Amino acid sequence: MSTFENLTKLQKARASLHRDVQSICKECSHLLGLEITKPAMEIIAELLYKKLSIYGLDLEAFAKHAKRSTINADDVKLLVRRNPSLKTHLNAIQSNQPSTSKDKRRKTNATSLPILKELPPAQSKPEVDSDKDIPNKDELLKDFEIDDKFESMVDTIDLTFD
Repeated sequence: MSTFENLTKLQKARASLHRDVQSICKECSHLLGLEITKPAMEIIAELLYKKLSIYGLDLEAFAKHAKRSTINADDVKLLVRRNPSLKTHLNAIQSNQPSTSKDKRRKTNATSLPILKELPPAQSKPEVDSDKDIPNKDELLKDFEIDDKFESMVDTIDLTFD
């Protein structure tokens, strides 16, 4: 019997992750002409393990919130919602596959909702009559220009992990 067979499932998963990270690091370092030390590989593997653990907990929470015991594609899409390129890729994959799940949603009872007989009057905000009322108008315009430049950069570089 080998040492690997004596490990628990969690220990086996962690050891497999370390082995896979080590092989990926060796391959990438060979292709890029870089050298990655063994401690650096171990740190990468531990960070990846912690990140995947958090993803697993998030996926469980999403399914539980939807009152399901099974994680489905919608939960994964919710997990990657801040990574537009990955979300687009997952949507493309899912659109190519036929749907196997049936949507079973609970119907709400209309009589259980409170009925308001009269709505309170809406509060109106004072309108700005001229440009004089806007303090530091030039500074606000500069902020908008910076935001536009930033938004164009976001489309080109995607470094999000969540």
